[in-house]
Amino acid sequence: MIVKNKYSGDQFVELKDSNLQDAETTLNKAKKAFQAMRELPSFERYEALLRVSKELENRREEFARIIANEAGKPIKYSRGEARRASITMLFSAEESKRIYGETIPMDVESRGRNRFAYYNRVPIGPIFSITPFNDPLNLVAHKVGPALAAGNSIVNKPASLTPYSGYKLNELVNNSGLPENAMQTVIGPGGGEVTNFFLNSDEIKKVTFTGGIEAAEKLIKKAGIKKYSMELGSNSPVIVWNDADLDLATDAIVDAAMESQGQNCIHSQRILIHKDVYDDLSKRLVEKVAKLKVGDPLDDSTDVGPMIAEGEAIRVEKEVNNAVSQGAEVLVGGKRQGRFYQPTLVAKVKHDLSLWHNEIFGPVSILQPVKNFEEAITMANDVPYGLQAGIYTNNLDIATKAIQRLDFGAVLINDTSDFRVDVMPFGGMKLSGLGREGIRFAIEEMTEIKLAIFRK
Repeated sequence: MIVKNKYSGDQFVELKDSNLQDAETTLNKAKKAFQAMRELPSFERYEALLRVSKELENRREEFARIIANEAGKPIKYSRGEARRASITMLFSAEESKRIYGETIPMDVESRGRNRFAYYNRVPIGPIFSITPFNDPLNLVAHKVGPALAAGNSIVNKPASLTPYSGYKLNELVNNSGLPENAMQTVIGPGGGEVTNFFLNSDEIKKVTFTGGIEAAEKLIKKAGIKKYSMELGSNSPVIVWNDADLDLATDAIVDAAMESQGQNCIHSQRILIHKDVYDDLSKRLVEKVAKLKVGDPLDDSTDVGPMIAEGEAIRVEKEVNNAVSQGAEVLVGGKRQGRFYQPTLVAKVKHDLSLWHNEIFGPVSILQPVKNFEEAITMANDVPYGLQAGIYTNNLDIATKAIQRLDFGAVLINDTSDFRVDVMPFGGMKLSGLGREGIRFAIEEMTEIKLAIFRK
């Protein structure tokens, strides 16, 4: 395939799909690289990952342009992603020096007399990662950084529509001073023979995946007994209480709803607004969304770019149109032109519809009035996902009750669901995934505990 900017005509390199022979060679290289990585002192892993971080920062504009070219993400947000990838690799470097163990008191009962024990964490082995299109650089970094920091080798398969960001990150890793082939990249469709080869291999000790639930179910059935980390998206709510700062809430909700064309696992999809402020906040949100500029992602003034493919824009269009046919009301947007779908707010959506219940993964959010706290919590939890949720309130009692009652991996107070600092434990409840990302937490899942017991 040729990765080519659809707007300016920029052309990068030809990336050919990997074949089964390539996959076998890659796995053999990963096994050999792991033997070198596991012996590498942590200070050398630190220094190498620090070089990658610095190079990403020095070449931020280049990487931002790559992201905007292949993913359609507006350049101002692509710059943010490139910076975050640099920080992710920096945190990975730092955490490579903090992989601790501890002693175990064996004399807690008589059989442990005259025994001393400690455990440490050791790298698990070659890892296979599968990364999505929506953050084609930073989500690769979130797999690769911790894997290398922990002393593993890793093979990454980026999304077929956005392979170049991960490919270029691989180049930086190759030049960092780490053992040869510590990171490798395979190109090709998800579910193809190359992907299946790595999933089926007993030599792959862990699979880390970001994507959809259906793909995850197929993946687990193919891969069998291995360690897994899976981030499977969400349908995130934001509750706005009647004492909220509406100026603060308005700006943040619009960003959370429309950034990256809503193609974001922590996209704020359902905005649950206390009835006392519903009319006021709805008007503010509609006015702000209507002012967003839709257009060329390489234009600094663009707020919303094209979706990843026209088929995705058509899917979103069908979801909204179906809701409208069932009585929903489009407050702003609701139109498609090719790959572009206008930023859209919808009201009066029935709760048995897909638009309410499932992840839309597009620039669409639902506005829903709520009468009381119980109704807000019930509606917020009324989906099969549980990644992140937000609530705007200045009432400490309401905030603490929301933390207790919301079935989500993270609850953000006076913020939307769409916030992440790359050191935090990131992951969800219910169908939103298995395990946690965030550098230290990912390293824990990419290592195994080895216990040593001494008898005096």
